[in-house]
Amino acid sequence: MNILKALFYQNSTKKKIRKIKKDIKKIIYPICPENFWIEWYGAYDIDPKNLVFWICVKSDVMKVSLKSNMELKHKLKDILIKHDYPESARPFVSIDFESQETVDRESDGNWYHHFK
Repeated sequence: MNILKALFYQNSTKKKIRKIKKDIKKIIYPICPENFWIEWYGAYDIDPKNLVFWICVKSDVMKVSLKSNMELKHKLKDILIKHDYPESARPFVSIDFESQETVDRESDGNWYHHFK
């Protein structure tokens, strides 16, 4: 990788997003006994506010538990600050929760269709 690419990538939005995802995982891991994963997508290159993170768990019970944890929500939003995500976009970035049970019930288990 040449030096210009390395410098550009160093400050790229995508790199920040990957670091944010990694930190979200670190925060969720100790409080979620279920297997979980994190999905993200959006037109953040057009506007950084177009970004969504989904913390995906197995059960509706766990989803509701995480979703109702206000301290957790504040910690997750603070990750955007930690990684210097554009300040004007932070209020619009969505970090939410979904469960396999809900996707099975509402979208026949198809996550792609569920998020559409």
